[in-house]
Amino acid sequence: MVLLRCSSVTLVQWCFLACLLCLSLGLDNQTPSCDPHDFSALKEFAGNLTNGSIITAWSNDIVCCNWIGVICDNVTGANGAAASRVTKLILPGMSLNGTISPSLAQLDQLKVLNLSFNHLGGGLPVEFSKLKQLKFLDVSHNMLSGPVTESLSGLQSIEVLNISSNSFDGDLFQLGEFPHLLALNMSNNSFTGRFISQICSSSKDLHTLDLSANHFGGGLEGLDNCTTSLQQLHLDSNSFSGTLPDSLYSMSALEQFSVSANNLSGQLSNQLSKLSSLKSLVVSGNRFSGELPNVFGNLSHLEQLVAHANSFSGPLPSTLALCSKLRVLDFRNNSLSGPIDLDFRGLSNLCSLDLASNHFIGPLPSSLSYCQELKVLSLARNSLNGTIPENYANLTSLLFVSLSNNSLENLSGALSVLQQCKNLTTLVLTKNFHGEEIPESVPAGFESLMVLALGNCGLKGHVPSWLSECRKLAVLDLSWNHLNGSIPSWIGHMDSLFYLDFSNNSLTGEIPKSLTELRGLMCSNCNRANLAAIAANPLFVKRNTSASGLQYNQASSFPPSIYLSNNMLSGNIWPEIGRLKALHVLDLSRNNITGTIPNTISEMENLETLDLSYNDLSGEIPPSFNNLTFLAKFSVAHNHLEGPIPTGGQFLSFPSSSFEGNLGLCRDIDSPCKIINNMRPNISSDSSRKFSRSNVLGITIGIGIGLALLLAIILLRMSKRDEDKPIDNYDEELNSRPHRLSEALVSSKLVLFQNSDCKDLTVADLLKSTNNFNQANIVGCGGFGLVYKAYLPNGTKAAVKRLSGDCGQMEREFQAEVEALSRAQHKNLVSLKGYCRHGNDRLLIYSYLENGSLDYWLHENLVSWVFQMKSENKEQEIFDPVIWQKDREKQLLEVLAIACKCLDQDPRQRPSIEVVVSWLDSVRFDGCQQ
Repeated sequence: MVLLRCSSVTLVQWCFLACLLCLSLGLDNQTPSCDPHDFSALKEFAGNLTNGSIITAWSNDIVCCNWIGVICDNVTGANGAAASRVTKLILPGMSLNGTISPSLAQLDQLKVLNLSFNHLGGGLPVEFSKLKQLKFLDVSHNMLSGPVTESLSGLQSIEVLNISSNSFDGDLFQLGEFPHLLALNMSNNSFTGRFISQICSSSKDLHTLDLSANHFGGGLEGLDNCTTSLQQLHLDSNSFSGTLPDSLYSMSALEQFSVSANNLSGQLSNQLSKLSSLKSLVVSGNRFSGELPNVFGNLSHLEQLVAHANSFSGPLPSTLALCSKLRVLDFRNNSLSGPIDLDFRGLSNLCSLDLASNHFIGPLPSSLSYCQELKVLSLARNSLNGTIPENYANLTSLLFVSLSNNSLENLSGALSVLQQCKNLTTLVLTKNFHGEEIPESVPAGFESLMVLALGNCGLKGHVPSWLSECRKLAVLDLSWNHLNGSIPSWIGHMDSLFYLDFSNNSLTGEIPKSLTELRGLMCSNCNRANLAAIAANPLFVKRNTSASGLQYNQASSFPPSIYLSNNMLSGNIWPEIGRLKALHVLDLSRNNITGTIPNTISEMENLETLDLSYNDLSGEIPPSFNNLTFLAKFSVAHNHLEGPIPTGGQFLSFPSSSFEGNLGLCRDIDSPCKIINNMRPNISSDSSRKFSRSNVLGITIGIGIGLALLLAIILLRMSKRDEDKPIDNYDEELNSRPHRLSEALVSSKLVLFQNSDCKDLTVADLLKSTNNFNQANIVGCGGFGLVYKAYLPNGTKAAVKRLSGDCGQMEREFQAEVEALSRAQHKNLVSLKGYCRHGNDRLLIYSYLENGSLDYWLHENLVSWVFQMKSENKEQEIFDPVIWQKDREKQLLEVLAIACKCLDQDPRQRPSIEVVVSWLDSVRFDGCQQ
């Protein structure tokens, strides 16, 4: 749910308008001369920058008042003489890199300083406290870090202070007072401690306070000192706890109040009625409980009420009907109950209603038809019944409708009503209309429909032809019904379709060849721009009754998929299916499909899941499937396949259950497939008649002698290897007997490198050395697996990382680490002694670190040390002397600041990889590559 604050100007917008106003006022003046002190201060500031358009622009003019972003005014000095001084420095979004020079504090007549939306790093200079004339300071959306109390405490004239979206930290107990403060935004940082009262009490005119997305905790008792002038209070995404204090309800001027994503509890007080100016109330993601106070009649200005993900109970307050300006009403995921009997006739401005995941009963409210501005309607996962009222056809603004998981009836009538909502893009009716017939025809409509979900309804009939008129349909789910007949060929002509689920029906016939022509599956993000633009609630995909639903915030995030499993489809798999290069999931399991597996599937480079199990396929698994590098789930179980199973790529990670039920399949490791094939005599029918008893006897004796020799060699080797150290049948204790010869041959393989201290180590020794991977031997958690302490037979210790599972990503990690560490030998790199494939496990054997895991030293000690050095301005000590050069100090510090931003303890504060790449691209190293 996107929080809508469209009714009032946000703090950032307010500041930006103020900057434009300041700039426009400054430009009206004639260009004055430049004070020499101001000139040198600005020059030093520019000298600290490593990138930005002003570096060149400022160097071409000796009059600093002509420079970009610099505004000068005539200021009367103490002696009564007027002088031209810099009063405004406005440089937002100028791609500035580097640190903020303390020299700016020499601009003692500066009133406005805006450095927002740049890439500045380092700390906020403590010298800023000398800027006694400064009224407006905005350094938001940079990479600044460290404490701020000393830098800000002396700003006696400050009115607007915005330091949001940085990495500032520390508590605010020494922040001081700002008697003229109007707006304070410290959001999206890493501040800690409790809510301190002096923030509110320092200024009687404070109207905006935003402390959201920090690490504040404790109660909200500090609100007791907040003035009645406060209009906007945002405390979201912190760790505040306890109840809302009574002092909150005395803020009669409060227009916006949000405390989402905290640990607040208790009930909302009846005193809520005192907040008569309130326009936006956001309390979602807390632990509030009890019945909602029925006091909304006094909140006549309320436009947004968002309270999802709490434990509210009881009925909807009837007084909500009196909030005529209400635009957003969200009580999703609570425990509200009773009928939805709110009188919606007075809520003509309502544009989003979300009451999903509650315990509402009874029919859909007929009065909702008066809300003709309604765009989003979600009443899913309740116990509603009856039919969709015919007057819902008046809801012509509707974009998104979800009524799933209720007990609604009359699908034909529902579609006839909703097709008149011409702007409808998403319609989710899953788990309703149980056992009804899906209508063969629907009056012309649904021309804007992009998502249609009618799964798990037990519907009867055929795939309806009216769907072919839904030209924009991108997601179609008709799974878990009783549909019969064939898949119509026109499905392949739906150019936008990229997610198709017809699984668990009774469909027959061949897979239409036109399905291989789906344009939406031929390239990534084809025709999905419009789908990404529609704003709606999260959508859930639940593949079966035992799995939990997967949440997608928008339908364009669905994985491109074709699900046709559990039907009665026949015929072959078309070779042309390889054209669907954007497909992530192809599930054709549990059908009657025949023929061979086309090797063109290996051209589907994005394929993650391929399930062809429980069919009548023959031939071999194409060796080219090794090219499917993203394949994580694969099954061809219970077909009639034969020949070798591919051994490269992801196939080493797939369990034997992926191939079971195919008697002719074998794994081609150590040539077992050749052995099996050579044991099958190639004898014609004519020659078979010539077999005599002597022939049979000769073959029998030959085989017997061969087996005896093979057994003797095996026993000899085992006795030499184990004469001093018996194994005690350890393998039998750990592993069940393999089902096939191929499985036995690949179950264990151990490779030791030259640097290994234990040359005669066996798989059994390795298992025994970890006490069969006993939990008591766990010493850490590495990437994709646990790390165990192993006591090897020669008395040395090793660290064994166990990568387990059937995921292709695990196999890639195994191969990458083996390849990298087997080639790279360095005193600062942990030494890889060997590796082992044992069943579905992948084992990596390292040197043992006595003083703790590598993860501990990197993330607990090293990172802490880096931040400590940084806070003490000892950044040079962090860098290796080989790369530290004084003339590159600024660039190296920028890279360090980016790295520290990526290591923020709060994952919410870490930048996306796209942002990191952008920041790194902006770091310029003169004379060399970046």
